[in-house]
Amino acid sequence: MFDAATLAAITAEARQAFLEEDAPECLAQLTVGFQSLERVLGPAGDSQQRQKLIQDMGRAAHSLKGGAGMSALTPLQTLCHRLEDLFEALEQGRVEDKSMAVGLIAMTIEETQAMVELANSGRLQDTDEPPELALALGEFLETCQPQPSQEEAIAGDVSQFVRTSLTVELEACLERVERRLERGGTATELRESFSLLLEECTLLGQALSCDWLEEAGNRWRGELVRPQVDLLTLLPTAIAELRSLREQFLAGELTPPAPEIVAEPDPEPLPEVKPVTAVIAPPVPGVPIPAVVTAKASPAPSTRQTLRIPLDRLNKLSNTVSELLINQERLLEYDKQLRQASRNLKRRGQQLIPMREQVESLYDELSFSDQTKISPSNGGGNQNGDSQSSLGIAGLVDFDALEMDSYTAVHGILQRFQELMVQVQEIQEDVDLVERDLQETLIQMSQSLHQLDSELTQSRLVPFRGLAQSFAQPLEKLGDRHKKPVQFVIEGENTLVEVAILDQLRTPLTHLIRNAFDHGLEFVPERQAQGKLPEGTITLSASTANNQVLITVSDDGRGIDPEKISRKAMELGWLTPEQLGTIGEAQMLDFLFQPGFSTAAEVSNLSGRGLGLDIVKQMIESLRGTLTVETKLGQGSRFLIRIPLSLNIVPLLLVRYQQRLLAFPSESVLRILPLDDYPIKNGRVEWQSQIMEACPLDEVLPQIYPQGFSPSPGLPHKVGLMVNLGDRSALLTVEQIVDERTLVVKALDAITPIPSYVAGCTVLGTGEVVPVLIPNNFAVLWRTEPTLPQDAAGSAGGQTTILVIDDSVTVRRTLQRVLGGSFRLIQCRDGKEAWDLLNRQNQGIDLALCDIEMPNMDGFSLLQLVRAHRVWHSLTVVMLTSRENPLHRNRAKALGADGYLTKPFQPNQLLSTIDQFLAESAQR
Repeated sequence: MFDAATLAAITAEARQAFLEEDAPECLAQLTVGFQSLERVLGPAGDSQQRQKLIQDMGRAAHSLKGGAGMSALTPLQTLCHRLEDLFEALEQGRVEDKSMAVGLIAMTIEETQAMVELANSGRLQDTDEPPELALALGEFLETCQPQPSQEEAIAGDVSQFVRTSLTVELEACLERVERRLERGGTATELRESFSLLLEECTLLGQALSCDWLEEAGNRWRGELVRPQVDLLTLLPTAIAELRSLREQFLAGELTPPAPEIVAEPDPEPLPEVKPVTAVIAPPVPGVPIPAVVTAKASPAPSTRQTLRIPLDRLNKLSNTVSELLINQERLLEYDKQLRQASRNLKRRGQQLIPMREQVESLYDELSFSDQTKISPSNGGGNQNGDSQSSLGIAGLVDFDALEMDSYTAVHGILQRFQELMVQVQEIQEDVDLVERDLQETLIQMSQSLHQLDSELTQSRLVPFRGLAQSFAQPLEKLGDRHKKPVQFVIEGENTLVEVAILDQLRTPLTHLIRNAFDHGLEFVPERQAQGKLPEGTITLSASTANNQVLITVSDDGRGIDPEKISRKAMELGWLTPEQLGTIGEAQMLDFLFQPGFSTAAEVSNLSGRGLGLDIVKQMIESLRGTLTVETKLGQGSRFLIRIPLSLNIVPLLLVRYQQRLLAFPSESVLRILPLDDYPIKNGRVEWQSQIMEACPLDEVLPQIYPQGFSPSPGLPHKVGLMVNLGDRSALLTVEQIVDERTLVVKALDAITPIPSYVAGCTVLGTGEVVPVLIPNNFAVLWRTEPTLPQDAAGSAGGQTTILVIDDSVTVRRTLQRVLGGSFRLIQCRDGKEAWDLLNRQNQGIDLALCDIEMPNMDGFSLLQLVRAHRVWHSLTVVMLTSRENPLHRNRAKALGADGYLTKPFQPNQLLSTIDQFLAESAQR
């Protein structure tokens, strides 16, 4: 259990995380949304846009309320609670004086910003009275139409959530049974399909408080168990009745669900809309806002217009374009084959020319020979006299045999052969003409497709400065608070990075920057004693190369002491004194990324904030990226993040090794050296007075063959590829260079575990799939030093793992601070990210703490998917939310939640509750 001092420290850390990360982001969302609020609330406003905007702003107010509660800032929590209630009233249409509501919202945003500033300076305490504006909001809410009672809700409209669940989820279940009927399934299949439908009806009825649906499911379940039941008649009747009951319910003729569920936010069928054009939103008078990347709320006063498109739609378009590009490669291959066939046909036609001349000569000779055989001069005739001569040709007395040609069957065959050869020549000319037209068309199509892909890629890219600049102000405040002057340098701020990647880099970069400030930079006296400037420097840079985005966080501080790492590793039992001499510096630094490893002597407000380097590395690896560290004692450290781009068209160098094709980004190959001119001696090669390591590619890459299989020897290596391994240059030898072409590089599916040195694959026109390798990440394969001890790598294997799913950084870090000492935590920002994680692994998670209201996928939807999962259906799931009403609690229980906890929570109580849930789970 935690003592009073530790609890106070936890609260202080939660407050710091909330004020520096959650609060600015939520305030920015409120401020930007306010730009369009008054317009959408007017008579001409779009209803769907109004609903979406109010829900987003209400969710931001809800996050502010929850974060303030976790941070023990009761006055701010009260104000944000009133603001959330106002947005809820607007969503339900209970506000008549909308102009007054807009004015109150503007003042509340300004007051919230001021209270956050007071809290940052330490002048806002938990015991302060709520501001007068909170009272004004409460009085205004009392003038709004009262929230409908249960009886009024029954007579009113059904909420959009319930309507969507019944029209989408229930309809999908009904259509599944209908398809089974149409395919003519067996009686057993029909019975199982119908039983599953009835179970889903019961579950939906309980979750949505639709008693009619639950009763119908139970009634038809009784019909199903009757002997000699006619399923072909029963199933269509049941489906028709369920649809009829649903229509009656949606028309208000049946009992709707309870009002609290009615008030729940609408589900979002599409992922959050991402901006296509990045701008800095204009400020509201009197309300300061931070710089954020957002979409234009309205078209600028110019001829250029913008359109908001969901990011997943752009991704689908890009995937379609990539498929077209791959198909174009096939067409190019077909064009190549057609061109070769045309050349062969032309060559064969030229070979036929002498043959045709010989045939013509033979034809003339045969014609002359036939004529001479029947002429009087050659003695031809018969014993009956010169009857043939006297009759002439064909019995015509007037013509002599030499005056008219005589044709036989051989003459006809030779003549047809001559005509056929002429036709073959004409066809060959036609094929040649079609091939030239096809080649020109393919060139034009290639140019159009590449331009289309470039435009789509640019549409989902935003400048890196949108994320980088958000770290400047919090870092400046840290410097003032801790008396560490710091200069924050941004390099490559105009580098374009995918929106999806930037969103997932915010948390890792936040920790790395804070880590550089806390552990890296020295205090002023220490810096001056070392001859450094009093002001430390933290540099955040971004660039793209080799189909990767490269992001570095570096500082000019004290660096990382390997001796401290080795002492800590030996204290933990991960390293023995005998192994100490065999471990190199790179392996020593790898200990930093192990769970539970820290060289800090004591936990401060910055260090031990609940997000260790192991979690940072895990989040980077979830993006198929790599995280490495370089350090020099007394000079500073640099953390390098490499993340492959999801899709791009890049020049690739195709090489052959072991009779296989591999591809390298052309930019990653510095030079191509012929081994005849640069021979390899003792595993090294000299080039321009530089000595480099040299190794065959098949010895660097791991070979995975079935047991008892030995690969056939390939061709001798004749070519060397000079590549950069990150810290040095090296030479990879291959059998031959096949080609260099601009091809589509596609990332592999996230479910497939692949090493960091594989960027993806490309598909040739022949249909062959070729892996694309990144030589910069070959260092782990080239390494000759011993690997980490197995005890260190597997030390966390027996530790209980808890999955934390919450969109609030404050909550996640507080949970890491409270639970991190006893459990291993995996953190996800929303239900979608957690669902992807669960689908990637089949074990290793003992309990899940899940929020309810989250973007992309809420907690209820995730819980329903988990309970239907073949592996995770029995996972202990505890809902952790600020919703305290019994309806949310009952719905969580109906969906299969094992527990229901509310925020803000008491750390000691949370620990004992989790221990209880884990004990119950172990007994099952």
